[in-house]
Amino acid sequence: MKQIPVFSLDMMEGLVIERFEKAEVPVKPAHRDDHYIFIFQEEGHSKVMVDFNELTIDGCAVLCILPGQVHQGISATDTVAWFIAIDSELVSPVFQPNKPAAIAEAGILKRSISLLYDIKEKMPRQVVRSLTDACLGMFAQAYGPSHQDHSRAHVITRHFKSLLVKFNSSPADYASSLNISTAYLNEAVKSTTGFSVTYWIQQEIIMEAKRILYYTDNSVKEIANTLGYEDSTYFSRLFSKVAGISPVQFRAKYRE
Repeated sequence: MKQIPVFSLDMMEGLVIERFEKAEVPVKPAHRDDHYIFIFQEEGHSKVMVDFNELTIDGCAVLCILPGQVHQGISATDTVAWFIAIDSELVSPVFQPNKPAAIAEAGILKRSISLLYDIKEKMPRQVVRSLTDACLGMFAQAYGPSHQDHSRAHVITRHFKSLLVKFNSSPADYASSLNISTAYLNEAVKSTTGFSVTYWIQQEIIMEAKRILYYTDNSVKEIANTLGYEDSTYFSRLFSKVAGISPVQFRAKYRE
């Protein structure tokens, strides 16, 4: 059964920083990573596909790509940018947005990333970690105060969403992972997002199904089994309910 390619960081590294200066950016096939990707574009124009959304990065902006999201670079014109890959264990689950965002303190971020690039092989791990956290804080700040809310409900919601890629089978599994009750988890998530835990679980499952439908030729039954559904008919009904279109229709539409 065909699988979407998964790229990993070197187990001993955990942090990769690259800089592109108006050179052709290497184009990889559609794939997913098991780590976070942060892009800081100083200037230029770029396009990237992330989970069926073609995103345009114009001028000075940042972009975060989450672990598990299927993505592919499309183009880069006169682009000067930093590319940072970071192990998921080093990133707080504050990062949920995955669209380009303007950044006010671009100069500070540029100097911070440049310094991180210079010291990452020379300084003690704790020093590197501290500067990495500072850079990530600036990326998070670019997405606005709503992503910095440290209330109990928001913290629980962010941790819950960071666990969604693990595809636990029920709200109770997620609640157990967070050491809270299912009712409290649902209350926190609904108060901060307006939707229940079940809604978000289904959204993530159907997004994963869309990725597999688009990037592989696996049958609907194979996809259902991969996602933990023994009854492919039930899975097809769930997909149609959430996506507003059947799995077969989705594949045909986007393959065109």
